[in-house]
Amino acid sequence: MKVDQTARISKEAKIAQNVEIGPYCVIEKNVEIKNGTQISAYTHIKGKTTVGENNLIHSGCVIGEKPQMLGLKEDVGKLVIGDNNIIREYVTIHTSTKEEASTLIGNNNYLMGFSHIAHDCSLSNNITLSHGSLIAGHVEIQDNATISGNASIHQFVRIGRLSMIGGLTRVTRDIPPFMMCIGSSKIWGINLVGLKRAKITSEEIREIKKAYNILYRERMPIKKSIEKLEKINSPKIQEIALFIKNSKRGISSANRSTIFEKIFLDYPFLLRQEIESKRIFKKIDF
Repeated sequence: MKVDQTARISKEAKIAQNVEIGPYCVIEKNVEIKNGTQISAYTHIKGKTTVGENNLIHSGCVIGEKPQMLGLKEDVGKLVIGDNNIIREYVTIHTSTKEEASTLIGNNNYLMGFSHIAHDCSLSNNITLSHGSLIAGHVEIQDNATISGNASIHQFVRIGRLSMIGGLTRVTRDIPPFMMCIGSSKIWGINLVGLKRAKITSEEIREIKKAYNILYRERMPIKKSIEKLEKINSPKIQEIALFIKNSKRGISSANRSTIFEKIFLDYPFLLRQEIESKRIFKKIDF
């Protein structure tokens, strides 16, 4: 174990032999840190927290703090972090609200600077939380999801596998697997780039597009849409249908913009190009 002389580690903490702990870190009792984890300067780990193997925790993180809840008097919750996670500067992760539960972080996740994970959340594996993303309590994020910068996820929301949440997005309802959510909890299409990167086959992508059209283009009642999805022999479509059936908050709706929003917001975003206002409004003096 390599520990800087300025670090403060409780005698009751369980620290594996090949853990590295940087300057001015504080490791409190009830904390367990397993093999190969590196902790940079000024990080504070507390509560009933277990940190798995080969994690890289950068400067200034606060991990295992008790939930930010009015009226919560006892710090009885737990936090369990898996293996091979990268946790960047000033990330905050809270324990659960009850002793029998845990806030869970899986394996191979990348949590960028200043992102926040509240109490009782469950993050699976290979998830990216971009800079400043905010995850409220009891949120579930499934494998390979991407949460872009400064996105905010409402409590109890579920984010499906291989979905994409755009920057500055406010998510208030569940996001089905493979979908792309932008703006005020609106589905703009499927996460095509993410699906290709994950080596999802062309045939499977066509099936996912078919499910998207049934859900968001045909404008049927959700119950009818699920029934139609369940009749299709496709594992990906069945995954989407099962996710929606298990939704308690309901799923996010489709983006349907006015003609003016399409001209000035949607089309420039989708085409990834800038529209020079002087070409449109030549005679307007801004």
